[in-house]
Amino acid sequence: MKKKGIVLEGVQFTPEQLDLLKEMGNIGSGHAITALSELLNNKIDVSLTSAEIIPFWKVVELFEAPHVEVFGVYSEIHLISDISIIQIFTKESVINLINLLNGDSNLSVEKIRTCDDLDDLSLSIIAEIGNILSGHYANALSDLLAIKMVPDVPIIALDILSAMLNGLIAKYSQISDYLVIIKTKLAMKNINMNCVICFIPSLDILEKLFEILNIKYDMDL
Repeated sequence: MKKKGIVLEGVQFTPEQLDLLKEMGNIGSGHAITALSELLNNKIDVSLTSAEIIPFWKVVELFEAPHVEVFGVYSEIHLISDISIIQIFTKESVINLINLLNGDSNLSVEKIRTCDDLDDLSLSIIAEIGNILSGHYANALSDLLAIKMVPDVPIIALDILSAMLNGLIAKYSQISDYLVIIKTKLAMKNINMNCVICFIPSLDILEKLFEILNIKYDMDL
């Protein structure tokens, strides 16, 4: 159980505060482009669509189709302070990407129901994309906070989006009140991958981020 939380005083983000968050997202996506292009041996276009801080319970409002199947890539950081990075992709876009990379592969979106239905190569592709994105976005956040962050090896999950989000809320709402959300669009040939990257910070990291953004808050003891 949380001993304390953060209560924002009717916060309205200024253009400068939002620009700072977006710049963090732009830096992360900018550095990820080269690494992803080399991994996939294709030109990748990466664009940031939004960056924001939201209360944890509003995460379900980020998605228009709660019943779609998605891959979740989970990375934990355990150094000065705990933080989690979670990336969410639609199942269809991930399977299409795997089929494109494996010329002799023809995975069926309908037949892939759990991660056990994927071979080691397919799982390694998902994990490496998750590694690259989480690593570069963590670097951008660590530059902003002046704290070194190195994500652990990611864990991959496949589930209905609503079930995955409910699981996240049940697990992480006990340790954090807010999420840093970065929405990113990856485009390669005929494949578009809309990715939602969630930074779930511990309380002290959240406090430091609010101080950098000059956001007023109260401690709810």
